[in-house]
Amino acid sequence: MKADDFYRTFERAFAKWAEATDDIRAVFIVGSRARVDHPADEWADLDIILYANNSDFYLHNIDWLKNLGKIWVTFAYQTSSGEPERLTLFEGGYQVDIVFLASSSLYQLAKDGITPHNFHRGVRVLVDKDNVSSHIVPADFKPVSTSPIDRGAFVQVVNMFFFASLYIAKQIIRGELWTAKTRENELRMLLLQMMEWHAKAFHGSDYDVWHGGRFLHEWIDQRTLKELKDIFSEYDEKDSLRGLLASISLFRRLSVETADKLQLEYPAATDDHITNWIRETFDQRTTGGS
Repeated sequence: MKADDFYRTFERAFAKWAEATDDIRAVFIVGSRARVDHPADEWADLDIILYANNSDFYLHNIDWLKNLGKIWVTFAYQTSSGEPERLTLFEGGYQVDIVFLASSSLYQLAKDGITPHNFHRGVRVLVDKDNVSSHIVPADFKPVSTSPIDRGAFVQVVNMFFFASLYIAKQIIRGELWTAKTRENELRMLLLQMMEWHAKAFHGSDYDVWHGGRFLHEWIDQRTLKELKDIFSEYDEKDSLRGLLASISLFRRLSVETADKLQLEYPAATDDHITNWIRETFDQRTTGGS
């Protein structure tokens, strides 16, 4: 079965179940299978937002879910924003992610005329028993405008990046490569934040940088895209140091250029202290401390 066929069939079965279950008040499709801009490809999963009177019951009791397809694996989790969800892989490797929210929160959104954050890029109404969609579905789909880059937030990200860099350097020195490698992800998230700010600084606050690095190759500049290749390293002390220094170099360039463009102050002293410490410490190890 092709992916599109599976998801169309699943949506019909899900809608039929939801319509027949009084607790379920509304169901929305979000994500790539609801977008016109960058729509789903054959590898995309299906993202569902479900509002129910007893949402916690449907999150944890999966008898109803078993009737919708042969399950390979399923478990309760939470979204990046902390909302309860269930992730499920059905036979064939087809993934369905369902967020379970209280119907009372839906009614409050409709009353206040607030559009959920994940509706802005695209949403399809699958079930709407209380006719609330007209109050929360946007008239057109576009990314949410972001606030101007705050000086305090900028300095905080720079400080956190160099703080984490020193910690990773120490783990490399100690031979704790597993710890160093796992903490590299923290650096990459901070680097991603700076790449987003850099792009907006040079293209305007409404420049679309998507979320979580999605479609990064489309919105990042070519120089940064090229330099990104150098920040990934092997499970090896020497190469881990090389990757760390490459990450610092890229982060520094983006941060300084962003600061200059937006007339912010770059914490150069923090950079100097930590970068020099890393270089000097590793140089001493290489030369035997002489």
